[in-house]
Amino acid sequence: MRNPSANRPENTARRNARSDEMRPPANAQEPANRATPRNTPSCAPAIRSESPLVELLIEKIVPGGMGLTRLQGQVAFVAGVIPGDRILGRIVATHRHHLIVQRESLLESGPDAADPGCPHAERCGGCQLRRLEPSRQESLKSSFVEESLRRIARIDPEGIIQPLLPADRIDGYRRRARLHTRWNGQELLLGFHAHASHEIVDLVTCPALDPRLNALLAPLRRLGASLRARDSLTAFEPVCGDQTVGLIIALSRPPSSADKESMRAFARQQGLQQLWIRVGGAAPAPLTRDEPLAYQVGGCAIRFEADDFVQGHAEQNKRLVELALELAGTGGRAWDLFCGIGNFTIPLAERFDAVVAADLLPGSLRRCVENGRLAGLETRIQTRRVDLFRDEGVDTLPWDGATPEVILLDPPRNGAESVCRRAVATKTARLVYISCDPATFARDAATLIAGGYGLERVQPIDLFPHTRHVELVARFTHMTDG
Repeated sequence: MRNPSANRPENTARRNARSDEMRPPANAQEPANRATPRNTPSCAPAIRSESPLVELLIEKIVPGGMGLTRLQGQVAFVAGVIPGDRILGRIVATHRHHLIVQRESLLESGPDAADPGCPHAERCGGCQLRRLEPSRQESLKSSFVEESLRRIARIDPEGIIQPLLPADRIDGYRRRARLHTRWNGQELLLGFHAHASHEIVDLVTCPALDPRLNALLAPLRRLGASLRARDSLTAFEPVCGDQTVGLIIALSRPPSSADKESMRAFARQQGLQQLWIRVGGAAPAPLTRDEPLAYQVGGCAIRFEADDFVQGHAEQNKRLVELALELAGTGGRAWDLFCGIGNFTIPLAERFDAVVAADLLPGSLRRCVENGRLAGLETRIQTRRVDLFRDEGVDTLPWDGATPEVILLDPPRNGAESVCRRAVATKTARLVYISCDPATFARDAATLIAGGYGLERVQPIDLFPHTRHVELVARFTHMTDG
């Protein structure tokens, strides 16, 4: 979740907030990255000593990806299951209102189970829904959005929520990943975390990864074994643009000159255009930058660096931008808040005469300016560094100047409470809200609706096939402005 008070927000905030890495919970007893306690099992569990195995039936999947069952008269949550699974599990933590159960074995798969097409699906937490038939994944994700609006925003979304836009490509799509590493004796474990755990699932192959990243798995393992300071290795973070591939190597201490040369040789051998080193929590530093990383969206080239946030699914990102532009319309003035590197800013500037683009991250804002210049739209774009999570930051935007006709919001998981409150106060005509968390979107929707906005359309879109994640685009119009 994006934390503006964290150290080095320019490098950690968006990555942690959006997390297309699909990481497991920081606390293995809880679902990951939830933004409101109403959607999350509560904190401070009482850890159980080893409890007896019990047979359980999974009723449904809740937002956050955990399976819901009932045990001892209480709700219990289980990771790594699908609806209808019969499992053997044991209680591993007790909270005030629920239990956390660890699945020990699968007795019978649910009726909508599908061939996962992955040798690691039983343990790997990267694709929580891979065992579920794709059409059921789609309906499940739509239900996350609908349930959040009913329960949190207290509205009937009938006729507002559109059918989810599924991805044409449900495998081989993921263009960035954080591959954790750990040494098990002389063997380097490389992969994603297991379901609700910090154990590393050692990947032989990953069907979700872009083929260019999948092809790096074995070479990365060899590189790790060749390093003199191999015990300092913590992760590999590969990322690809449309034509180029980059890599961040994360270490706990600085590499030696010999190790740096081994890394450069690896980049040459594997045809990597960029190679970066991240030491501890510091900003990554480049070792090689032969060509920029870039992708096309809305007819524009968007350049980015290896540590920038980019959506994990290239084709679905294009559809996401097209949807947002359709809902934004055209006109004189627009704001793009939480603009990042300009994924929406640059296409917006082709449709509006002036765009204010605001974000907290200086590196992202520099890339946004550069991308505007490359598109020949720099005179239409004004960037501002603003902490959009704080009322004081939001107040620095030019609300008293030329009023925007539309505000486009693309916040991380914790939403845009301050912006929504100010939009209500100033009666901005239209808001286009892109969200990666139905719960915080529903919370902010309640604020806007109570402040005189009508929610016209909600369009869920699947940017992360086989996972619990669902993105959405919505349009609000102030009722006085029709």
